[in-house]
Amino acid sequence: MVISSIVVETVQDKVKQVAEKLGECEGVEVHHVEGYKIIITVEAETLDASYDLTKDFIQITGVLAVNLIYCNFEDDPTLKNKVV
Repeated sequence: MVISSIVVETVQDKVKQVAEKLGECEGVEVHHVEGYKIIITVEAETLDASYDLTKDFIQITGVLAVNLIYCNFEDDPTLKNKVV
């Protein structure tokens, strides 16, 4: 399991709509909304799956930036016996 912490920056008047849209995504949990920033975690089976899930966040109307804060990928089964 790959777990990532992400801050999504939005247009001020779209923050609520963006938070709702993010919360509808499988594997995404919205933790906090403050001002124009949304703090979320993303859970996926692999790094590739995590990337596939988050890469389209920037396409959500009102999103200005998607910032990775932390990623734990030590349990990614596709990385077993690989040097990272």
